[in-house]
Amino acid sequence: MKILEVCTVDFSLTGIPVHIRNYYNELKKNNKIDIVAKSFDKKILRTMPLENETVLYELPRTKNPILYISKLRKIVAKNNYDVVHIHGNSSTMALELLACRSSSALTIVHTHNTEYKAKVLNVLLKPYLMHHADLYFAASSEAGKKLYNRKKFVVIKNGIDVSNFKFNLEERLYIRKKLNITDDKIILGHVGTFNEQKNQDFLLKLSKKLNPKKYHFVLIGDGEREKFISKIANKEMFTVLKTTDEIGKFYSSFDMFLFPSNWEGLGMAAVEAQYATLQTLVSDRIPKTVKISNNIKFLPLEVNRWVKEIENYSKEDLLKSRKNNFISAEYDIKNCAKKLMNLYIKEYNAKNQKSI
Repeated sequence: MKILEVCTVDFSLTGIPVHIRNYYNELKKNNKIDIVAKSFDKKILRTMPLENETVLYELPRTKNPILYISKLRKIVAKNNYDVVHIHGNSSTMALELLACRSSSALTIVHTHNTEYKAKVLNVLLKPYLMHHADLYFAASSEAGKKLYNRKKFVVIKNGIDVSNFKFNLEERLYIRKKLNITDDKIILGHVGTFNEQKNQDFLLKLSKKLNPKKYHFVLIGDGEREKFISKIANKEMFTVLKTTDEIGKFYSSFDMFLFPSNWEGLGMAAVEAQYATLQTLVSDRIPKTVKISNNIKFLPLEVNRWVKEIENYSKEDLLKSRKNNFISAEYDIKNCAKKLMNLYIKEYNAKNQKSI
């Protein structure tokens, strides 16, 4: 099939682009897949070698929406795609649907979050969005209900290559040595863009109540990273790093994973952490479908509750739990990609039969 993946955010090592990347790596061999995004980061491109004549189209989206729609329309018309799969967080995906107005492609909108920045535009564009897509996808039931209300939608799992997250003792020791963190310290890990949604400020509150001789925080992400660093009172207790295309190695170095988000469409980092067999503490504001193992606990954003839970585990307990933990295969990208491809084919054929 000829497929166009439209990413409405910068294509970097964050939620939506990583989702597209994971499916691309599985489907690229047997399909012609192009990608549209605001910009492309080299880090993520290193993790997805392009095949089958993939073309990357860099289109600024917000400065001049009319020009954006015009350019996207030309791309869609020129390439005669079978499927146009639009990924975003709100009804502003109507812009992409406008660009596909004259196309015969199967058009899909796919929401990945439960909160939107463009609240006014979301309301204004929602009527168009709700009547002009062929299929409606969501990262979770919560994300789908928030954007689509009662309209029928399909939950598409944020599949990952689970082999990248297997616990590796050599990588654990290598990373800890590289970061100059002794093995007697309990590393409290976190992965996510530094912003209000991911709520890293909550981790600062935790650090003030935890023993600095016993615990060390390692946070990985882009966004408002420098702003966060400026707020750290005890610098010796934190290591703050940019996003990396070798994130699996860092999961091996962690002892626990903390994810105190204020909201999430799903919370993919928490899924990755469970595949890495980490004890995972998450905010109770995260969809419960993120639970794929017994190594996860949902807690209200109360500092004392989190501190008590963290202190419940000894170093030995945390290492032991990594060896014996059943994890569901529902997010394995190989299974997820097959299901998505079957859905593409089924719905594409159904649309074509209607038009005959």
